[in-house]
Amino acid sequence: MRVEVIRELDAGDATLEIPWASATQPRLRYVDLKNFPKQIGRLEECRRSASLAALLRAIHSPGSPWRSAKCDLWTTTRLAPDERLDFRLPFKAGGYVDLVFDLVRLNSRLAPQLRLGRRIENAMRPWRLQAQMEIAVRRCLFHARERWGFYLTIFVHAYGTSRREARQQWNRAIEALRGALASIEVGSWKLKM
Repeated sequence: MRVEVIRELDAGDATLEIPWASATQPRLRYVDLKNFPKQIGRLEECRRSASLAALLRAIHSPGSPWRSAKCDLWTTTRLAPDERLDFRLPFKAGGYVDLVFDLVRLNSRLAPQLRLGRRIENAMRPWRLQAQMEIAVRRCLFHARERWGFYLTIFVHAYGTSRREARQQWNRAIEALRGALASIEVGSWKLKM
């Protein structure tokens, strides 16, 4: 599995606001899954993927140092030229999760985001999947404090000879991500900040 951590911090790069709401589709909006975990089962994306639902339950479990802001998943036959060369498979299942620290102080600094990205990268490298992961460190406006900080968008793309096979590879990658997040200790970061 190919994994890469990138910084998308320049003007014009994607940003996020928490809470957020779609201007064109009012039903698409931020849901505080940490305080309302039962909402996970009501998300359309989680009804389509038990692996994504399990990941979100783990992210929002009591005592977890994370929370999510957005997620999505899809399948397609549209592959970039490098994907066609690297994987030589016609179908792709893709998706992402936007991840923030539950401890506000860690969201205001870049170093914890980069450290988290590297730890996820290291935990995922041993996995042998027809998949790739891109961990993008981006800027976020946290409206509760009207303060800018950072978050991670974790993109996962998996490939297969059929949509079903691509989805199976994607689900395995999401399950591996859940395990990777569970293995990462954050307690000592609080002391170093």
